[in-house]
Amino acid sequence: MDGKWRIVYRDNAMNELEAVIKKHPDLKEIIIRRLRALEDFPPEKWFELRRQKGHDVFTSDHQIVHISGEADPKTKTVWIHKVTVGRG
Repeated sequence: MDGKWRIVYRDNAMNELEAVIKKHPDLKEIIIRRLRALEDFPPEKWFELRRQKGHDVFTSDHQIVHISGEADPKTKTVWIHKVTVGRG
């Protein structure tokens, strides 16, 4: 088994992701790159990490594409909570 983490979209995160890509197709490649970075948790660059209640919480708030969520090292699962774009 490889070291990749499983990515799961919580609540409306998948709908948000689809809406962001539809509204900003020029950002699709950047978004995919950021999501792939999460498969090799902890991600390099782009994300800020902190520990909270046994989970690693991450955010990319200082980027054009904002992705936030949490990761559980026991299950090697990354949960995406929110996806937005920081421009109009």
